[in-house]
Amino acid sequence: MKRFSLLISALILILFVCIMELALFNKYKPKPSDITWENVDLEDTESVRSTFKAFDPVMDYTDYAPELSISTVESLKRSSRAVSLPEGSESSFATSVSCTIDGVLGYVKFNYDLPGIPESDDDKYYLFELATYENSHNDSYIASVSKRERGCFIFSYYKDRLFDKYVMAVKKNGAFVDICRGQYITNPEAVASYTYEYPTPSSKKGLIIDNFKVNNGSLKDLGVKQAAYNIPLGFLMGPTTSGNYGTIAFNYNGKTYSFNGQRVAEFDIVFKALTNQGIVTTAVILNDRGPYSERIHPNAVNGSAPYYMFNATDENGCQALEAAATFLAQRYSGTEHGQIVNWVIANEINARKDWNYMDYTDVTTYSEEYAKGYRLFYNAIKSVNANARIYTCLDQVWNRNLKSTDGYDARDVLDAFNNSIVTHGNIDYGVAYHPYPVPLTWPKFWDMPSNYRAMNLVQNNVDTPFITIQNIHILTDYLSQGAFLNPKGEVRSVLINEIGFGSDHGETLQAACFAYAYYIAAANQHIDGFILNKQTDHPVEMAQGLSFGLDYSGGGHKYIYNVYKNIDTASGYEVTAFAKDIIGISDWSEVITNH
Repeated sequence: MKRFSLLISALILILFVCIMELALFNKYKPKPSDITWENVDLEDTESVRSTFKAFDPVMDYTDYAPELSISTVESLKRSSRAVSLPEGSESSFATSVSCTIDGVLGYVKFNYDLPGIPESDDDKYYLFELATYENSHNDSYIASVSKRERGCFIFSYYKDRLFDKYVMAVKKNGAFVDICRGQYITNPEAVASYTYEYPTPSSKKGLIIDNFKVNNGSLKDLGVKQAAYNIPLGFLMGPTTSGNYGTIAFNYNGKTYSFNGQRVAEFDIVFKALTNQGIVTTAVILNDRGPYSERIHPNAVNGSAPYYMFNATDENGCQALEAAATFLAQRYSGTEHGQIVNWVIANEINARKDWNYMDYTDVTTYSEEYAKGYRLFYNAIKSVNANARIYTCLDQVWNRNLKSTDGYDARDVLDAFNNSIVTHGNIDYGVAYHPYPVPLTWPKFWDMPSNYRAMNLVQNNVDTPFITIQNIHILTDYLSQGAFLNPKGEVRSVLINEIGFGSDHGETLQAACFAYAYYIAAANQHIDGFILNKQTDHPVEMAQGLSFGLDYSGGGHKYIYNVYKNIDTASGYEVTAFAKDIIGISDWSEVITNH
């Protein structure tokens, strides 16, 4: 018995010693942020091995970063052929490049796979770091490696680098020559603090809500699954205007930005109420005038419009937008203040003069300016909430080819925006679309007034002047092309975040139009939401013949209220049966096709 007690005591002592050693190791082992990746020679197997072993000697380093296995490092040493750079278009030489974060080990990896080894003054590639707003660099590079056809640069990650772009260069005739276009980090979600799964709603049915009704039980009664709400930055930012609410000070990159405490509290009420009711929430970020005017593009400041192009042309503009995006993402990714999982960046950007003002320029320049601001929001939000969805926004004017300078065709903007995104690092952007009827005041989208019908504005082909809900599959088919797929090779998320049908021509017609439109969206696998405009009639829209609401502005429900309430329930086909006579069909299958 005594021997047994001694044995137990010895085992306990050994276990204690092991636990203490493990604790000391965990306390003093290098953290990812302690590793200076710029000093690691990727062409030296032992240098790579020792760096990872310093991080954790118990684990094999390939378990942390399989892409840096010995075989990969050795493959960099294979012989390659020398080629000449294309004169005048040197930056188009390297097209297979990418830039990603390893969130565990705290490094950024710039991969390249070249069509050959470009001729240059020496045996080195050089990597340069540029801010979003910079178009050129000096001679100060951040890393260099020996020339190979395939390889990578590795350098330490820190927050500022989330928004920078990286350019690979060689030295020719004593000067640095870029051999690729600037590449942004494409996986900001790797450092996100919120990693919960995207909360897929049980149906596509959504609503632009009335903020005065978020807590009166109407949203529950209507069975709302998704909701949309605007966040104008000029309204949000700046000191508090009410003595009852303190200004919220938000420190970003050493600068303190003010957010209006009263207005933040108002947003908290709305988003918290929606979250508590299990409603998937979309926020639309709008760039109106107000405090921190550096948010507005310098080529937009002299315009007159509700909202303006984001300013990603200088440091102050970028910092203000990054601060706003980070503040919103941090506040509304959890559940304490409400949870936003869909973010729409600006409104109907192809309607330049009306909704995203910037002085007129060619569509490529315009779209690239927008893309720079969009990417700031994308990387800021995704670096906080890994599975948030970030959308651009277009209206129904698809391909009119008009000579007017008021706006651009949505197709042309989408093409230019997509090209900019893919060229500088493909990310998982989504498309928010507004497929309103033509004209807006006529809800019967399948049977336009004769004068509009004569113009052949809505066609069943890719060259259609307008995409309404009737031919919305044109958009999703277009996005199914290889050039538009997301980084995983999938069709991008499409969100109908705004569509409406006025009751000015009759309440039953309004309800029938909604039912028909909803069934079209429900049958399209690529459409993730159908958000109806709106819960309550708005006086400004009513004056334009656009009484979109489920409710009258003075109170009371319209006929559409009950149809909306039940359309995604077991009694949906029963409550929408009346619409078939209005449409002129005997069965929904006559007009609804799966896409």
